[in-house]
Amino acid sequence: MRKRQVMVTTVVVSLLVGATLAARTEDPPRDVELASPSVEANDAPIVDEIAFAGLRRISPQAVRMQIASRAGERFDDQRIARDVRALAKLGWFAAIRVSVEVADRLPGQPEPAPQHVRLVFDLQENLFLTGVEYSGSRLLSQEQIAKLVAEKKLTPKLGEPENLVTVQQIGRAIRTALAGLGHPESRVEIRRVQTANATVRVRFEIADGPHLPVSRVTFEGDPEVSAKLLQRQMRRINLGALFGSLQGKNSYTREAFEGDRERLLAYYENHGYPEVRIGDAQVSKYAESSQRWIPWPRKTMDVRLAVGIPIEAGPMYRVESVRTSEDLAQAVTAAHKSPTASTEALPGRPYSARTVENLRRAWQARAQPKARRNQEANFFNVEAIRTLDPNSRSVRILLDRNPTPPYMVGRLEFRGIHHFPDRYFRSRILLKEGAPFDDRLLEAGLARLARTGYFKPIKKEDIHVKTDEVSHTADVTIRVEELGQQRAFLTGGHGQFGSTLGIAYTVFNLLDREELLSSHIEGGPECMQLALGFAKEGFLGSRGSLALSAFNTFLRPRLSGSVKGPFFKQESEGVNAAWNYALTNTDTFSIKYDLSHANTQYSPALSTGVASGVTGGVTGGVTGLTASGVGTQTSSHAAGLGWTRDTGDERITLADSVSGGWLGGSESVVRSKAEWARVAPDPIFHHEDSWAFRTSFSGAGSYSGQLPAYARLFAGDDFVRGLRPGELGPDAVVSSVSPGGEAKYSATPAGADLVGAANAEYRMHLAAGTEATGFFDVGSGALLLNWLGPSRPTLADSTNQIVHASMGVQLNWMVPGVGVPIRVYYAINVLRLNRWLPMPDGSLFHVHDRFSALGWGLGSLF
Repeated sequence: MRKRQVMVTTVVVSLLVGATLAARTEDPPRDVELASPSVEANDAPIVDEIAFAGLRRISPQAVRMQIASRAGERFDDQRIARDVRALAKLGWFAAIRVSVEVADRLPGQPEPAPQHVRLVFDLQENLFLTGVEYSGSRLLSQEQIAKLVAEKKLTPKLGEPENLVTVQQIGRAIRTALAGLGHPESRVEIRRVQTANATVRVRFEIADGPHLPVSRVTFEGDPEVSAKLLQRQMRRINLGALFGSLQGKNSYTREAFEGDRERLLAYYENHGYPEVRIGDAQVSKYAESSQRWIPWPRKTMDVRLAVGIPIEAGPMYRVESVRTSEDLAQAVTAAHKSPTASTEALPGRPYSARTVENLRRAWQARAQPKARRNQEANFFNVEAIRTLDPNSRSVRILLDRNPTPPYMVGRLEFRGIHHFPDRYFRSRILLKEGAPFDDRLLEAGLARLARTGYFKPIKKEDIHVKTDEVSHTADVTIRVEELGQQRAFLTGGHGQFGSTLGIAYTVFNLLDREELLSSHIEGGPECMQLALGFAKEGFLGSRGSLALSAFNTFLRPRLSGSVKGPFFKQESEGVNAAWNYALTNTDTFSIKYDLSHANTQYSPALSTGVASGVTGGVTGGVTGLTASGVGTQTSSHAAGLGWTRDTGDERITLADSVSGGWLGGSESVVRSKAEWARVAPDPIFHHEDSWAFRTSFSGAGSYSGQLPAYARLFAGDDFVRGLRPGELGPDAVVSSVSPGGEAKYSATPAGADLVGAANAEYRMHLAAGTEATGFFDVGSGALLLNWLGPSRPTLADSTNQIVHASMGVQLNWMVPGVGVPIRVYYAINVLRLNRWLPMPDGSLFHVHDRFSALGWGLGSLF
């Protein structure tokens, strides 16, 4: 046998807490010692055997699968160091020692022959974890701690080697959670109970500590901005927030402060202070007396926290000039595009990093060539070169073409995927492998993912971009956290017949075709709808999406007037198909087709006045007379086209549809809608506040036969706030019979077939999800008799085409976890209907709108 001598290379890893945390990185732990091998590198020994010593429960084969070294290969000390790091990351071992045994040369063996060595991994296993307990906390229950640990992906695995890193991280997560509840001095002690069979039970003994809420936030140094305004920028530590104590916004944690510090820095940099510096928060305790009444009146001294934030704002800078280079101007001209956002409005205004970045991106988007071919060679970046002049406190900005070629996307990887296929993310993230790296496309793709609601918000730390200067490529890694393929959420809105509230349930990718299945029920006092839907994006491999749905709708509108409704009851059922095609990132073209069948029951009052002759003029409709009025059955086959442009702050919608004719069905109606809405930040008072404008027109008319009453527009506060449904339109004269047999005449809304309105709002941000609005609405509704068909109601002409206007205030609050805003408004009708109308019997009837109204609604008006 060949004699071997030991001690050539030794690697020792002592996995204490600090070393274990370091071992999770790609760099070796600080206390790892790599001795220089006595074997010369030129000798290149051959590894005859790799052995593992000290294993008790873990099989040698399981360890061998974790290392790269193999028997029969050349000795490589760097590879061994990587193997040690790989084993340390597993968390299986408390200590790792690698020894190299070198064999003596056999007699007669030539001197140049390579030596042979034997690697021995001496491993000290961590004890196997058999149980975990949490005790001592009055604020966090066992279930809450287990859920917290699961959300952090730190759930300890029983029956496997104890991972000391995970144990320490669980302790830190519990302390952080208690700090978020106002207990920053909590303690977590880890007790380990070992048994003779190499197992261990871990017990977390938790002490909540005293409740220390934050009651005072001060800004020290030279902030240059009022404390009240700075406090409004803070979201995590916000003493003035509505129900702030219930949301943990009066608690101090390091993570919460870092988030608020970023918001404060952004505010300063966007309001003329590019040289601002914000230091670490200074937290101190102080005593404050308070009056308690339960169980008896007494004064107590409470200990609270005071948070001081040092701020040095520096001088305020204003924009002196904004110029574009000749190369950039030529690139825009070559792309056959006009110059984008004007640079003339910036000089003289306070410097804003966000405004400059938006301007840079706008010029970059406009400067790119239209041709999609050779995009890699033609794409380039635009940079904003900022020059600060401390003497004049001014900023000069130069927009220029970046001479450095853009990075190319080398690899695009998504981590954390469990239920969604990889192609789902790649089809929504506009970045493509092999294409130029464009941060605008990345942000747009992430926004599309966020709107789906199937993932937790993707933060900056979830995105990792690794650049390679040699190949000039960028590898993008995005970590996502799925919320699940199934969603149940509340829905709501405001329509023609009041507010509605509902619930929707969706399942995504059940058939592994990236399809969306949904069920939806929504209703209010006057309507209800049931629907089942199927949607598929990327239909037939295109940029279009297909949606199919089956619905059942019930209507019982109660209009204003002296005659009480409901004036008609309608039950309709049918199916529709819609195909949407994204022309650009902001423009969408849509085609839809509807098949429906409606059963409408009209009240006697409506059939004798408002809807005079509506049943007789519907081509192909089935009409019947019942004790409760006139009933009709109609079918509608409708096809429509639409176009939408949505840029985020501006939205334009055009939609038209037609039914009947060669499409079939008993209804022959043309419907049309046009709407424009825009939201613009307030450039004068406060950038977070905004102006909002909307102009909308809707119309419906019959080109053959009678226009059904249910097809008319009974517009109200969905166009002009302060009006009831149907008041934005003319009134019709209706008759009723008194108990004494006398005929009585009155007026009630007849609906409109053409409605137009304009709205203006000033929106003031109050807190997260809450804003106050001042508004002015103006609109008018007309019932054009030529659009109705052969039979027409008896209109009060003086009420047709009346201009209505209202003004008032509105409070919007976004319901947390629901995503549906609640609107409460108070409106004064400055232009309203207030007239006495002569009736056929010679009497006068007073038709008037309310002078003021307090109303509410679900969903935003626009």
